Amino acid sequence: MADDPHRITLPDALKMVARARANPRPVTIKGWRFGAEIIREILDQPGATGLRAYHAENADGEATLVLVGTDAKGADLAEGVLAEWAFPCPPYCDDASPFSAP
Repeated sequence: MADDPHRITLPDALKMVARARANPRPVTIKGWRFGAEIIREILDQPGATGLRAYHAENADGEATLVLVGTDAKGADLAEGVLAEWAFPCPPYCDDASPFSAP
């Protein structure tokens, strides 16, 4: 599986989060995978001490997550690096993982 840079813009991230909030429904995804490169990029920003994930929905109506860095006070670094384009499980699962069990 090739790594995907995952980066998105703030306007796109806000649209995706708004879609998920406007259309609440059960999520059938067991988990999402993000590449280490984008997580490092978010955490390497000045002042970043953590990571927050927001439920979101892409333009195709599929559940996903938007990742944003947070500072020491827990505030979102919304003007910084944001990520989406997670690899959902299924279909991108580790079938040997105990987390993949039904």
